[in-house]
Amino acid sequence: MKRVLMALALAVLASGASAADHYRVKDRGGFGSTGRLVELSSRFGWSSYETDFDFGLDMARRGITRDSTLKLTIARHDGSKWSTKCKAKKERQMWANVNMLFGKGVTVLVECRIDPSDFADLVDLDEGLVGEPTLVFQAFVKNGEAEAGVQKGLYFLSAAQIEAGELAPFATREGDPSALGVIFHSAMAPFANHPTFAMAPRAAQ
Repeated sequence: MKRVLMALALAVLASGASAADHYRVKDRGGFGSTGRLVELSSRFGWSSYETDFDFGLDMARRGITRDSTLKLTIARHDGSKWSTKCKAKKERQMWANVNMLFGKGVTVLVECRIDPSDFADLVDLDEGLVGEPTLVFQAFVKNGEAEAGVQKGLYFLSAAQIEAGELAPFATREGDPSALGVIFHSAMAPFANHPTFAMAPRAAQ
């Protein structure tokens, strides 16, 4: 009987610890400049974005738990919206790099490979012309609280057909998550000199 009670107590403690390590970060805003003559968001009529990152930390393997999800919604100037959702349980779709930064807490950098057929609907192109669109989202966890980081946006891996398509100027050959073709700038920056505050489009604030 004592063993049963002990097992139940451990299960309750484990579930409590698991819940304490679970976070949710919501972010919204507009699109920043990548320095291109025509930005992708302008070319395809995007007005704003929203993200909802629901995740658990697995510090033992420097990753996120398999129940973690990341949802992206993009609003267009014509009033329509497009959404996609990434799930960590699909390992080839969503993965993360988790690191402890001295004095800053834990950084969680998530990448999500968006299905080309879904993304093709957003840009009204053939799915063979969009390459491999990848969503990047960064979160910081410190003192039990989580907030959105600065590195957020989309990058595009080159595919055979993308070279001749409309997304060619935005594609990266290196697959580097820092080489973003679309930059998200938050309208929820906590203070005026926050790195993403000054560059956020006024309409998104």
